[in-house]
Amino acid sequence: MTTITQPQAETQTAQTHPAQGSGPWYTIRQASLMSGMPETTLRYYETIGIIPPIARDPSSGHRCYNQEDLDLLETISCLSATGMSLEHMREYLGNRAAGAEAAGRQIELLAEQGRRLDQRMAGLRARKRYVHLKIQYWGHIRDHDQAGATELINQSAQIIEAAKRSGNERLPG
Repeated sequence: MTTITQPQAETQTAQTHPAQGSGPWYTIRQASLMSGMPETTLRYYETIGIIPPIARDPSSGHRCYNQEDLDLLETISCLSATGMSLEHMREYLGNRAAGAEAAGRQIELLAEQGRRLDQRMAGLRARKRYVHLKIQYWGHIRDHDQAGATELINQSAQIIEAAKRSGNERLPG
């Protein structure tokens, strides 16, 4: 697993905090910048249990993220980027501690997500074919070739129907 590193644009440095042991800790702003997730999302994920409770600075009550927290945020950020549902994300994260005993279920969760992504990609391909069709159509119109435009549309009923279905279907999720 790669480690989230502090972005160059962030000038505030990590601090050592007694409540966190000897390692550095990071503010929610820093954790947000390093994970790529908004602060509101970090708070929400903590509230609903995707992220375990984050240690707090005793003097200010502000969240103090350590490197282990940042590593978890990296995993969550990647799972979220795949479009994984919060329910599946919660299960996946909960299974991590079980190691080999949970490996089968982890594989199932990821395979399910892969299938959902395949469905989304198929839908995007259908939409792209439709866009390409419309480019050709408007090329005929631009060239004052109404017969060519009409023929193209008549021959492209399947592309049009596939694009309509891909835009209106609800994917499992």
